[in-house]
Amino acid sequence: MNCDNSLWSAWRSRIFSGAWILYAGYYMCRKDMGAGDGHAIPSLAVTLACFGAMYAVGQLVGGALADQVGARRTALFGASISVICTAGLSICSHPLVVLLLQLGNGFGQGFGWPSLIKLLGSWFRDGERNLVLSWWSTSYILGGLLASSITEWLVLTTGISAHPSFHPAYLVSATLLFVAAFAFMRKTHALPENPVGDDPSDQKTSPGSAWRTLLSSSRIRYISGVYFFLKMTRYTLLFWLPNYLVTEVGYRAHSTGHTASYFELFGFLGPLGAGYAAQKYFRNRSMALGSGLLFGLAFLCLLHPLLANASTFAMVISIAVMGIIIHGADIVVSGMAVLDAVPGKLQGRAAGLVNAVGSIGQALSPLLVTVYVSHLGWTRLFDLFVFFALAAGSLCVLGTRQGDTVRAIHNRSALEPARSPL
Repeated sequence: MNCDNSLWSAWRSRIFSGAWILYAGYYMCRKDMGAGDGHAIPSLAVTLACFGAMYAVGQLVGGALADQVGARRTALFGASISVICTAGLSICSHPLVVLLLQLGNGFGQGFGWPSLIKLLGSWFRDGERNLVLSWWSTSYILGGLLASSITEWLVLTTGISAHPSFHPAYLVSATLLFVAAFAFMRKTHALPENPVGDDPSDQKTSPGSAWRTLLSSSRIRYISGVYFFLKMTRYTLLFWLPNYLVTEVGYRAHSTGHTASYFELFGFLGPLGAGYAAQKYFRNRSMALGSGLLFGLAFLCLLHPLLANASTFAMVISIAVMGIIIHGADIVVSGMAVLDAVPGKLQGRAAGLVNAVGSIGQALSPLLVTVYVSHLGWTRLFDLFVFFALAAGSLCVLGTRQGDTVRAIHNRSALEPARSPL
């Protein structure tokens, strides 16, 4: 028994570290899209919108494949697509080819989240899963920062603008994702088929029945609605914050990258704080935690224009706290709440569905910037963020009421002894 437990712990350590490395690599091929293209804002907005739309399609397909053929295979397949398309972007300059490659990259990127959420949800029990998810989610925050740092270094030191037909940032990102996928493949080689809490009979659910079950779940619908507003807000800030600092606040171009990086740099603390809060105070009540974070975000967005005009320090504090809240709420809603709401056999599809709806918001975010900001300005955009946060927080409150039955099921299962897969 002790031997089985030690093997079980070793497998879980390998799975966590492999999933962390792989998703950091995934994110490096997502965050740098548009780097070095020299596109005007409207053109980049269309590219980002198309990428987001294909990312949503990839989430749905990847979620279904994770439940049907396995999370490990799905994660590696998506990484392969993203590597090929991102590497192609380094040497292609024709607008149509670039758009097609971005669409392919978006589709492959969509496989990552639902497959890895499914993998972690299968291998970690309810009583420990929130902390595991919170630490794992730091992968995409650090991956995004690393992608930004690599791109900035290439622009400043290699004369990237002097080579319009070659974009080394894409090639570097593709290489890093390839290395991450290889590491994940090695760490999860010969992975046991049936982890704890995963009943082989669950896999007999037909695809049509599985999707009908998810779509009929009011809690999944509430979570999807929350994530639509949250992801629209997050990606607007993630991609357009430097432009806001230059055009609205008047920062110099060389200092905007450092100031905007505080959104992700301090955002690292958000998932960790949310994970510990969920573990200690909000066990199986992730939607209640999400509502508190989102109402706090609404208040901060309301204050942001005043803070931005007060001083540089106040601006930095506002951006940092905004990053903490948004990244914390992100893993609570798209990870913890999803896994709390469904059985193991539906975890891949549920994560894919929620994130696909959120990705529709992501696809709309660049169009929102180009249309809304051009007519009303950046200050009014933060007023719109207040509405988004209030709407998402209200949906969280409604979704909390749907969680009583789910919590009861999980509480009973948490009392059952763990079964070793080995």
